[in-house]
Amino acid sequence: MIKKSIQWIPLIAVLLLWNTNSISQVVSGFQLQTPTPDRNGLVGNGITDLVWYHAGSTLYVGTGYGLSATSDFGESWQNFTPAEYGGKGGISALSVAGDGTVWIATGYDTTVQEDQTLSAGGGLRYQEAGSTAWTFIRQPIDARTDTAGGMRPTTTHVQNVTYDIAILDTQIWISSFGGGIRRSLDRGETWEVITTDGIPFSALDNLNHRGFSALAENGNIWIGTAGGISKSSDGGNNWNRFYVKSDQVPEPGGISGNWVIALTHNPWDNSVWAVTLTTGGEEFNSISRTLDGGRSWNNFLAEELSDGTFARNIAFNKNIVYVATEKGVYKSIDAGRSWYLFPEIQDRVSGEKLLTDLFYSVAISPDAGTFHRLWVGSSDGLAVTSDNGFSWAVFRSFVSTRERPEPSVYAYPNPFSPERGTVIRFQYDIEGASEVKIDIFNFAMERVISLQKHEAMPEQGTYDRSTTWDGRDSNGRFVDNGVYFFRADVSGKIEWGKIVVIN
Repeated sequence: MIKKSIQWIPLIAVLLLWNTNSISQVVSGFQLQTPTPDRNGLVGNGITDLVWYHAGSTLYVGTGYGLSATSDFGESWQNFTPAEYGGKGGISALSVAGDGTVWIATGYDTTVQEDQTLSAGGGLRYQEAGSTAWTFIRQPIDARTDTAGGMRPTTTHVQNVTYDIAILDTQIWISSFGGGIRRSLDRGETWEVITTDGIPFSALDNLNHRGFSALAENGNIWIGTAGGISKSSDGGNNWNRFYVKSDQVPEPGGISGNWVIALTHNPWDNSVWAVTLTTGGEEFNSISRTLDGGRSWNNFLAEELSDGTFARNIAFNKNIVYVATEKGVYKSIDAGRSWYLFPEIQDRVSGEKLLTDLFYSVAISPDAGTFHRLWVGSSDGLAVTSDNGFSWAVFRSFVSTRERPEPSVYAYPNPFSPERGTVIRFQYDIEGASEVKIDIFNFAMERVISLQKHEAMPEQGTYDRSTTWDGRDSNGRFVDNGVYFFRADVSGKIEWGKIVVIN
């Protein structure tokens, strides 16, 4: 019986929901709503991962609906859904090899009992550079007879989601919850279970066999589990481990916590950074960094994360560090000595905001000269800035009412769950400066709240706008579950519609 309990990150996104209450359980919710086929821009709004591929000058965006890619900084997007890459599920892991081969892993919800839904691994796929075809790889599992040496095999894809992929030369490494750490030398045709502690594999009994992150850098492979960090410099034959000893205070010069959900390399100073979270006891949440290959570590953001907030991912531009967390994106310009939290993100042109503090991914792409662009992914969309956050462009998945004019106003996501922190957007377009009023009624046609907004004159080509509702009535109380109606008045043009609240 595993006693160490972990409060998981509630990745309650527009398109993607992860939650669980213990590290002895897998992510119990990986839910995808029915997609709208003619989406504008991104394929989905729940951004699970971001990867900038330098050689191809392409940003890859993992979402709960699938994969998006742009080579022109968001002017246009190429989208891949399960219809293109095969199988089912949203993106749970994303990596791009040096030759441009794109690797993804997916996850989805499956019902195991009438009232219980668990996450399942949807397998892996890869697409070679220049190809339009995807190669599908089933979620790696073991045969029931794989018990040699005391090994306890993982024989199901349920509770076996792959969270990270690392590529070291011709080796493909994956970190999965129930499936542990696995290595393939033949592009996924066969897989070998790897344990870094010399103990026969058992994800059920050993926290160090539950994989969450993987990193390849300079010939080294780094693995993050619920039992700390492991490093190999010889392709996985020998390992050094860095972890907090059971029921002890983290040592000075060591990592802060054993639950390692992200690993990142900064080539500027050859440092390795990790998101190190508590599994209980005296451990604490922080960002851990090593400058000497793991011999010693420094911990950052411990005070900011002391309230239980989780960091999610890390990106760099030389000595500048960006960290995506549950309460926003942090920036340090002095390699972690001091930190700044970005204020609310709002699109410079449309006024669209990212109405969430939950950020799960960050990436850097080069800009003119010595400048760079910062991309941030959240549960409410994607944003980019090229001027240190003074102005932003927000990217979101929606159907433009100019491209599909009926209805002239619609609401998404629908149904929505306001008590889980999501909002609903009323989408429309404008010709000029406009007055917008949206009245919400309950099933008895009693007015719940009126939303009013002034839309300024749009710039050329930027006509799409939206108004949001957080699910509260005029007294600030969350409304009850049920069907509601809206009446939208956009500069005198009236549209009625229906929305559903499910908490």
